[in-house]
Amino acid sequence: MHSKKTKTFTFKKLVLALAIAGYTMGSAYAVLTAPTGSIQGHAPVLSAPVGNEEHAVNLSTNATGATLATGDTITLTYDYTDLDGDADASTAHVTWYYVNGTTETAITAGIINTPATAMTSGTSVMTIPAAAVGADTIKVGIQEYSASGDPISGQTLTIADVSVAGPENPTPIAPGPIAPGGNLTAGIYLSTDTAFANNLIGEATRLNVGDTYVFKLWDGVTDMTGNVTYNWRLVGTSATTNTNAPVGGFVTSTTDGNFTVPTNTQPNGTPLTGSADGAQGFNLAVDYN
Repeated sequence: MHSKKTKTFTFKKLVLALAIAGYTMGSAYAVLTAPTGSIQGHAPVLSAPVGNEEHAVNLSTNATGATLATGDTITLTYDYTDLDGDADASTAHVTWYYVNGTTETAITAGIINTPATAMTSGTSVMTIPAAAVGADTIKVGIQEYSASGDPISGQTLTIADVSVAGPENPTPIAPGPIAPGGNLTAGIYLSTDTAFANNLIGEATRLNVGDTYVFKLWDGVTDMTGNVTYNWRLVGTSATTNTNAPVGGFVTSTTDGNFTVPTNTQPNGTPLTGSADGAQGFNLAVDYN
């Protein structure tokens, strides 16, 4: 009886050993091939929501003038497609510029970028900076770009002038040159006020015949006067003859420089206004663009 149990136990151990050996032999002989080339997806594509042109964007602006002005916004809008399901990262590859002749200056502030989703278009909203006053135009470039995958990028779309229609810009907007807008502050100062501490615009301070006045255009703390053309005007009504200046004022001969209030016999006195008062009684203003 004892011998039979021993044989049974020995047989079971043999079966288990063979099973383990068979599994081990199978694993030892598994072969992994050399790899293929890497798996590639599809490049992302941007398209214009209005018109559906591929490799194009739409532009729009809140500008109300005949030309763009500082403080106006320009909005670049696009739809994003990636057949592999990779998310959009194109707004991380958009650059705005203001252009003077052949000089391009990147705009690095006042930009709000929102990537596209499956349900919404992507946007880049740029507020034209005060430093762009007088610039010829606005330029923008954007690269079709995904957040992951291979290839990760597509074409680079470049709109050299936002006011010129082209394959990448089916919706051109208002042209330059960039006019002064609401984010610039104009100032008229007495020439002896070298710190420009007392802006006479909108003040009741009386001006004097013979004194010289200076015009400045500020971007907060930066002097932008050299970016515009300006002319001094006499506006309002004369002191005793009640001569009214025309709409827009009497245009003086002083452009892009300081203005000295003339006497009656000087060219900007009685000869200009036609009043015996000359410049007296009128107010001083500046027309700039």
